[in-house]
Order: sequence, then C-alpha cells, then structure tokens
Amino acid sequence: MNSLRIMLTILAFGIISNASLANEARKYDFKVLLDDREIGHHRFVVSEHNNETRILSEARFDVKFWFITAYTYLHTSQEVWQGGCLQSIEASTDDNGDDLFVRGESSNQSLKLQTHDGVQPLHGCIRTFAYWNPSLLENTKLLNAQTGILETVTFKLIGESRISVRGQPVTALHYQILNPKFSIDLWYSGNSEWLALESTTESGARLRYLAL
Repeated sequence: MNSLRIMLTILAFGIISNASLANEARKYDFKVLLDDREIGHHRFVVSEHNNETRILSEARFDVKFWFITAYTYLHTSQEVWQGGCLQSIEASTDDNGDDLFVRGESSNQSLKLQTHDGVQPLHGCIRTFAYWNPSLLENTKLLNAQTGILETVTFKLIGESRISVRGQPVTALHYQILNPKFSIDLWYSGNSEWLALESTTESGARLRYLAL
C-alpha cells in the first residue's frame, strides 16, 4: 500500500492546462482505476481572472477488498498561477488518516512554503505537476503539492501512439515523466490537450485516469 501512496501523492496535482486560456471556467472529470477497478474520481475547474489562472482540484480514492475499505485518500487544492509560475497554493490531504497540508504564497521573488515540516522559501519559477500543459512539465524539478518536496524529474517525448479516448481511437503524442521512485505516462493530442495518464505502482498495479 505504500507504493500506492507514492503514486497517488504525485498524481493528484497536475492541474493547469492549455484550456485555461479561455475566459470561462472549464471543468474536467476523471475516473481513477487501479488494475481495472474503479477506485474514485479526480475533478478540476480551471478559470481565468485578469492575468491569473486559478485551479480548483478535488479527489477521492477508496481502495476496497471485498466489502472492506483498505485505503482512503481525500484531497482538495487551490492554486493560482501567473506567467507559467505558481503564485500561491492551499492544499489539504487526508492520506488514509494522515492529515497533511501545503500552503504557499509568492513573496520577494520566492514562494514561501509552509508544510507540516515547517516553513521554507522556494526560489525561481515553481511549478507543480501540470499534466495539462506539457510545456510546463519541462522542468528538472516539480513541486509535490502534498508533501511540499521538489521532486527531481526528467520529461521526455516517447513518440506517437494510438489510444482510446471515450471509446474512440485517436492518435496521440506519448510523453513520460521519470523519477527514481516513479514514472508517469501521459498522452496528448496534436494541440497539447491532455488525453490520458497511466502509471505502475511498485507492487505492479496499473493506475489510470480516464476522462468522463
């Protein structure tokens, strides 16, 4: 179950998109599957306010064996972005009974970040795991919005592939995020619309996001 925690920690925070360029709020709804069993959902609302992009995120996962809930994950997050950089974040997580929080505010060209471990300044242009916009993933470090840790990552293009999106076959660009602890596969349309996500836990379980 620890391997599942690692993956859900990372997957919960990719929440800014090319779709946010529109003035109206955009809503996105994904069902989450673990080894083809539906375990929950992840919903996003992306909106523009003046020069800011605001993101609301809500996720709930319940892993059950027969009629017993073995693992529960609840997460809510609010982020404000400007110029492709994170300006503020307010996130709270119930990780199977462990309560966590991440709060951050831009100040003096840094992001003042507060977590359960204390307060620290993060310098430069900070980004979370922004799956919705592949150009924002081209960083060597991305912020884990559950733990407040800057994860070292490599983002690379794998190539074109055919996948099913809402029951229809489409041609997509396949990318991968690599870290010593995990890897995440992402698929995008030709205009950089996020289409799918998949990862594998340390125990070999297949974790997927499917658009509704």
